[in-house]
Amino acid sequence: MGKALAETCPRGSSILSVHLRTPRVVNTQTNELLADVRDRDEIATMFGSQLFDVVIHAAGISSVDYAEQHYDEAVESNVTGTANVVELCNEFDKHLIYVSTNAVFDGTKAPYRETDPTCPINGYGRIKAQCEELVRKGSRSFCIVRPILMYGWNYPSARKNPVTWLLEKLKGGETVSMVTDVYENPLFYLQAGDALWKLIARQDLDMVHLAGGTIVNRYELALAVANQFGLDTRLIKPVDSIFFANLAPRPCNTSFGTERMEKELGAAPLSLTDGLREMAAQSHTGASA
Repeated sequence: MGKALAETCPRGSSILSVHLRTPRVVNTQTNELLADVRDRDEIATMFGSQLFDVVIHAAGISSVDYAEQHYDEAVESNVTGTANVVELCNEFDKHLIYVSTNAVFDGTKAPYRETDPTCPINGYGRIKAQCEELVRKGSRSFCIVRPILMYGWNYPSARKNPVTWLLEKLKGGETVSMVTDVYENPLFYLQAGDALWKLIARQDLDMVHLAGGTIVNRYELALAVANQFGLDTRLIKPVDSIFFANLAPRPCNTSFGTERMEKELGAAPLSLTDGLREMAAQSHTGASA
C-alpha cells in the first residue's frame, strides 16, 4: 500500500512514510521517518514536529497466522498503536484513514457491504474489528478503509503478496497447493492508491470497501497468474482448506460489494485479467522495481 500511495501521489502532495525499522528501500517520493506506534510519547513528538494533514494508519502485525500464534503481541501492535493514533489525531486535529481488512467477516454472507456487521473467525480479524471500534467511537474525523487481497509488484525486500509469492514459486519450478474454497475479489495496488488519494481529498465517508472486479478462489487466482505470465499450470494443485489444518481459520468468501467505491469514488473495479496484464506490462518496462 505504501508503494501504491507513492506511485499514485498527485502533484502538489507529499508523503511522510513512518516505519518501525529503517527501511531497506529508500523511496525518493516520500520522506522516511522512524517511530513505534505503541510508544505514545514518540508518536506525539512526531505529530508535534511534522507538518501533515491526514494520517493513513496501516501499522501493526498483519500476518493472520502470526497473529493467531502470538495474539497478545498482535493486540499490542494493533490495538495499542491504534488507540495512540486515534488520540493524537484528535489532539492535533488530523483526519484519520484507518486501514482494516476483509478478515472482520466470517465469510458466510458475501458479498459484504460497508453496512454489514463484523463477525470475525480468527484472531487477526477480532483484533482488526476491535481497532475499527476504537476508530469509530473515538475519532472525531475518520474513514475506515477495507482493502481485500491486494496484489502488485512489491519492493524486493518487502513481504510478498499472494501474486508475487506465486510468481516466485512457479518460476522456481515449485509445486504449490492452492485452496478452492476461499474466495475474494483481488485488488490491484494502484487502484487502491488512487482510491486512497480520492478519500484524502474529500473526507466525508466513514467506511469504504476497496476490491477488484473479479471474484475468484485462490486456485483460480493461481491459474490466472500462471496463464498471464506464461508459467506451468501443472505446478498448481487444487486442495481444500483442511489441507492446511495448522493455519488460522480463513473465512470461505469475504468478497466485497463495490457499489460505494464505484458511486462515491468514481472507481470502476479493475478485473483480475486487466490487473495482471498491467503487472506484466510493468515488468516489461522495468516499473516493478
